[in-house]
Amino acid sequence: MQTIGWHRRERGAALMTALLITVLLGGLAAVITSITITETLIAGAHRHGYESSYAADAAIERALGDLAAIPDWTMVLLPPPAHLESTFVDGLARPKAPDGRQLDVSALTLARQRDSDAREGPAVFGADAPQWRLFAHSALSAILPSGVAAQPAYVLVWVADDGLDGDADPSLDTNRRLLVFADAYGSGGARRSVEAAVARSTDGVIHVLTWLGASSRLQ
Repeated sequence: MQTIGWHRRERGAALMTALLITVLLGGLAAVITSITITETLIAGAHRHGYESSYAADAAIERALGDLAAIPDWTMVLLPPPAHLESTFVDGLARPKAPDGRQLDVSALTLARQRDSDAREGPAVFGADAPQWRLFAHSALSAILPSGVAAQPAYVLVWVADDGLDGDADPSLDTNRRLLVFADAYGSGGARRSVEAAVARSTDGVIHVLTWLGASSRLQ
């Protein structure tokens, strides 16, 4: 009888050990799965961020090409609807980002102005404070040459007087200098912004004075 009881205790201990090992292995598998999913999400976020950064850079580069063809930059600084726009404007008031986010072009323009006023508004430049005008907006694929593969992104570009010409009129360019700001909305909630200050020399060549890239946001 003692032998039978001992064997039962052995089997019970073995069962408990097996259950404990199963629970531990299950927990380890769950941790590994969680780590794998997290790393995959992080890698995806990095990829979407880089893609959006490149899209913002490309948008400014394309905008500079259009600005080079405009002899008087006052034409892009006039209040709407008189201001001159880029050649890449899709005309959509509420386009969609690649991940389905609804974008409100007017609201984004107002937000661009608020952000600018907080850093370089009338308190800094007085009457010369930059007033941002929407210059271009479209899917990235529409601004690249035919046949060039484009990652999913929607881009917007605004322009403003640089605030340093001292003419007290942000709708008038008297020193051949502009600020150019691009927003790019990509997949996975990615958003990247780039701002550049540019100048046109007397021979018509555009020079990039500053290029502040790719601040990241989630929206």
